[in-house]
Amino acid sequence: MTTTPETQPAPTTETSAHPRKRHATVFIIMDAGRSDYVNDDSMPFLHGLSKSSLRGSFESPPGFAQRTVLFSGRYPDTSGNFSAFVFDPEESPFKWVRKLGPLGRLVKPYKALFPARWAINKTTKIINGTYHADPAWIPPKFLPFFRPCEDMRPLYEPGALGAASIFDLCRGHDLRFRYLAHPVSGNDEEVHSTLVREIRAGAPYDLYVAQLSTPDQQGHVHGPHSDAMRKGFLRELDRKIASVHAALTASNASWDLFICGDHGMAPVERRVDILGALKHIRAKPAKDYVVFVNSTLAVFWYLTEKGRREVEAVLPRIPGTEVIDEPRRKKLRIPTERRWGDRMLAAKAGVLFWPDYFHVKDSTIKGMHGYLDKTAETHGMLVLAGSQGRARSGEVGLRSLVDVFPTLCDLIGVPTPKTQEGTSIVSNGHSLPPQASLIPVTTPVTVRHPNSPPPQS
Repeated sequence: MTTTPETQPAPTTETSAHPRKRHATVFIIMDAGRSDYVNDDSMPFLHGLSKSSLRGSFESPPGFAQRTVLFSGRYPDTSGNFSAFVFDPEESPFKWVRKLGPLGRLVKPYKALFPARWAINKTTKIINGTYHADPAWIPPKFLPFFRPCEDMRPLYEPGALGAASIFDLCRGHDLRFRYLAHPVSGNDEEVHSTLVREIRAGAPYDLYVAQLSTPDQQGHVHGPHSDAMRKGFLRELDRKIASVHAALTASNASWDLFICGDHGMAPVERRVDILGALKHIRAKPAKDYVVFVNSTLAVFWYLTEKGRREVEAVLPRIPGTEVIDEPRRKKLRIPTERRWGDRMLAAKAGVLFWPDYFHVKDSTIKGMHGYLDKTAETHGMLVLAGSQGRARSGEVGLRSLVDVFPTLCDLIGVPTPKTQEGTSIVSNGHSLPPQASLIPVTTPVTVRHPNSPPPQS
């Protein structure tokens, strides 16, 4: 799922008033950075660096809330955060949209009509004071059933993720961090130049968090295996990584450079129109049922028994899809509460649900992610290099994305909270073996921390 972040000044968070020479940890999120991108042809510098580093790959849990996974180490069913929107008609900040009446039908997902989406965003903020009010391209008839649940405030703020985050831990242990990631900037040039400049200047940060979004942005447009990606965009990213590495080695007594692909990317092979498949049933949208269409997952809520009967009858007949029942949701660590759906329909590898609620219809999409079947999407890259043997050379295999958080805790030297569910890749400077199971079948015995804002007044 792709969103358009708002442009904001990059925050500087400080908890120590005195600069001092320190170890620097740089964590770079390579958005949609497939692990097989780390090769001598596409990313020769990173490939060479990986040979003397810890290397492997990351599997992202199901859902569209990777930042919660990365920065607090919890699966979606524990964090209570699975997607950008949640079914909550009582607290939806978009309830006012019903007053638009027939005018709401004019809001269509086309580039020329983007101002209509912008107007709903601004009006919702004025009416409700909601921090995040972008309606995406949710049809106005469905919009009053949903409220945003991701990025309800900057995730680096105290308590923003519902459990101890890496940023909370920095504040609690007199460490300073620099955050240069979503939604602060989607501009890789800006992120890279700021990161290199501040490292070379000896800025007193213990942890840098930066996101490079090119593999995701360009992978959607050109496809993950295109020449434009493999021989153009990735090589430019490789040069950026090389300059970050050079800045670290020149300006810090000791350092760690941790590069993580948050998910992979699969080429799109066919499109399936979920909304079109529902047009001829007798149940009425927004009266008998509600549907939310992500690019690779469609979620349904039944408002009447008629809606349940009619929709359930058609779902198994939609080609290129798989109906996900509750036992499968539990096994995959997908939340089972009703707010996350009465029924889910997953796209098979290479299938794009189109149109969806996050892209305009007149755009070209050649790559997508978020598949339950990772055969085509594969996994995100993992490279962890260090200056003092804290991350020894070796292969760590396929790891779960929840392992990022405890690894960051070890790298910056803070205790790992009990609320997290991962296993550090490093411990006392030694690499740990790959996990036997990436997604536990049983729900962990931990306190649930819903990532929900207070009810709107």
